[in-house]
Amino acid sequence: MWVIATAGHADHGKSTLVERLTGMTPTLGSAWTKLPSGRMVELVDLPAAATLTGICPVSAVLLVVAADSGWMPQSSEHLAALHALGIRQGLLVVTRSDLADPLPTLRRARAELAGTSLAEAEPVVVSGLTGEGIAELRHALDRLADRMPLPDPAAAVRLWVDETAGTVVTGTLPVGTLHTGDEFGGRTDRTPCPN
Repeated sequence: MWVIATAGHADHGKSTLVERLTGMTPTLGSAWTKLPSGRMVELVDLPAAATLTGICPVSAVLLVVAADSGWMPQSSEHLAALHALGIRQGLLVVTRSDLADPLPTLRRARAELAGTSLAEAEPVVVSGLTGEGIAELRHALDRLADRMPLPDPAAAVRLWVDETAGTVVTGTLPVGTLHTGDEFGGRTDRTPCPN
């Protein structure tokens, strides 16, 4: 399964977008869906404050900007972090196209992405409320997945832990395979991202 994270200013419609794409409320931070090609993708809906640590285990992102709010300071902060981490695969998603003309926001966002690692991000305009553009976004996600490296199920397990509660953890498994009854050991690395 391919893992794609959301990024962008708070309240720009990321959770609504994930829910519209998957039919699931991302209450635990992620949801999954089958794309037109038949492949499965997990969409990680990161809270704005957790974008830096949450983006590390993924190799692609949906950078979300709302048409009715436009480019915001937190949009710039997230883009700077994505660029610093070398995230090169992504889509530029302009949401809330039902509330405002998306073209000014799209132009500004494309200008902001120029010269960054996401300069080639394909733009898609959608409305999470009406569903307009969602079918196009699903096809764009398929094209994005074509460019992403395949997860290696035979590699050593690496689990990026987002939260813990006693013996229960949530996180992202970018490589490796887990089976019922597996035991974990080894190194715990508390740095947010590898160098």
